[in-house]
Amino acid sequence: NGMVKIVAIHEQVTFDLMGLEKNAYESHFGGLSEDAVLDFAMKNKITNLSRTLYQKIRYVKYMCGDMDAAAKHYDLQQELYANCAGQATNGRTVFFFITTFIDGLIGLYFARKHRDDEAKWTGVAETAIEHMAKWAKSCSWNFANKLSLLQAEYFFLKDDEQAYSCYKASIKQAREHRFNHEEGLAHEKLATYLLHKSNHDEALQHFQDAKKCYETWHAHVLVRRIEKAIAVLSPLCTSSR
Repeated sequence: NGMVKIVAIHEQVTFDLMGLEKNAYESHFGGLSEDAVLDFAMKNKITNLSRTLYQKIRYVKYMCGDMDAAAKHYDLQQELYANCAGQATNGRTVFFFITTFIDGLIGLYFARKHRDDEAKWTGVAETAIEHMAKWAKSCSWNFANKLSLLQAEYFFLKDDEQAYSCYKASIKQAREHRFNHEEGLAHEKLATYLLHKSNHDEALQHFQDAKKCYETWHAHVLVRRIEKAIAVLSPLCTSSR
């Protein structure tokens, strides 16, 4: 049934971030690969399945640092919405809430590039912040840290010094609410902000903290990605001189 298939998609997220060569779709999608499942869903106009797969792929691509692929799947989902007369927006799974958060972060990443599409991506981010602020009022436990991180990245875009305190708030909230992965993400984003400010030593510390969080979450793919950043940054820090 539909719920079992959604669970399989969630399971594939786990496999992807742990770096396991396993296919969660085998039991419920006739052994198809993810690409084949998505192609099947699109050809047969199974809009909610297509939407959930786009959300899942976007989440994994973003967490793994493949920003161009994350943006591509954001645009593909917008095309799906435009072509399905609202059907693809009916019903909300947990992916809806998470990818609203992720879409905001994608938007802010690309807005900071100050390209011709800056207004588009800033709008995506502002919409995500608006949603997250509303949800945080009704359930701060789940959404406060996400809102703080989006606000931090938005202040980063606007070159506003309030960014630092919002990053720190997001880290604290995620830790208190035991969202190891989102604490790691907040550390990582603060480290990137500090690199922009040429504060290499503190950036290194936050990359190291991000690595610990991702290790706790058993997201080995993310750990390896952070290790690469640490290896590049370490020689630039005073502690290594």
